[in-house]
Amino acid sequence: MKKILPFLLLAILAFLVYQNFELSKRLNLIENKLGGKSLILCNEKDSIENIRKSVVRVVGGFSEGSGFAVKENVVLTNFHVIEFEPSPKIIMPDNKFATAQVLMGDKNADLALLEINGKLPEVKWGDSKKLNPADELLAIGFPFGGGLVGESTVNKGSLAGRRHEKDTNLDYIQTDATLNPGVSGGPMINICGEVMGINTAGTGGLGLAITSESIKQKWLDMATSKDSLKDVRVITFEPEKGSLEAVTAFYNYIKIRKMEEAFELLSDNYKGDFKFENWKKGYESNLDTSVISIKNGDKEGYIKVKLSTKDLVEDEIKTKFFEGVWEIRNIDGKWLLWDPEIKEVENPEYMWFYE
Repeated sequence: MKKILPFLLLAILAFLVYQNFELSKRLNLIENKLGGKSLILCNEKDSIENIRKSVVRVVGGFSEGSGFAVKENVVLTNFHVIEFEPSPKIIMPDNKFATAQVLMGDKNADLALLEINGKLPEVKWGDSKKLNPADELLAIGFPFGGGLVGESTVNKGSLAGRRHEKDTNLDYIQTDATLNPGVSGGPMINICGEVMGINTAGTGGLGLAITSESIKQKWLDMATSKDSLKDVRVITFEPEKGSLEAVTAFYNYIKIRKMEEAFELLSDNYKGDFKFENWKKGYESNLDTSVISIKNGDKEGYIKVKLSTKDLVEDEIKTKFFEGVWEIRNIDGKWLLWDPEIKEVENPEYMWFYE
């Protein structure tokens, strides 16, 4: 028995070593499948909860999208989300909103940076070059804009390929997750919550995100450009030029939430006993007011106008359309909005926007 015991112990030891080797091999396979040791320690639920604190809605007059905080007061989004909007509004995760200033934008790179008066948690950047085929990716954003209320949506997919666009020198991550309209501008993250790219385009079963490396390079290019706002639409205010310009300025002041300047363009005839603070309250929920068309009326001193408005009611964005006529008078050398006949247009037909 004493002679057999050493061999028995060696056999047990060999068996344990073999089992440990098999276990290590299986763990390595699981780690590789999940993207490596660093990712296996991450909690997807926590990553989603954390990133949602940095993701916002970006609202313009004719477009809506998503964005995320790259600094506590700077939001990154796609340029196409704000292309026709000089004064985008940012709806925060707590459902409050702020007027943003476009810091810089690049139409070809499809990137824009917006500054807000507020504080958001800054995202963590990841290295998209370290992604392996089939690594899990999460696209965060607000599909279909204000039409779908509530928290940001999470689309889960995996790395399907890498793409490069020569004309813009941009690298893209391709995933098998569909990116719906409205998700543009939101972050694409790994399961650790690190930003690998910005959601940019998609169709059925396919999504493209500009990589984190391309974002940083284009950000540097914009910051060092002689004119980082060359692609950004600018509003000019010239109410002194005439009745048409006065009405245009009035609505554009409301758009950028310069309410005192807008109020100054209203005549005493219109204001009556209205005080500024009372008048301003009527626009507290107004996210946007955009002029669709404006032209001289049939009689001198009358201006025809068509408008769209967006209001944030609780967590829902409500869009309305209006048309009518403003009477404008020149009082002591100043063009003032005298008397309106503006009415709401419910469910306008397609051609209403082009007539």
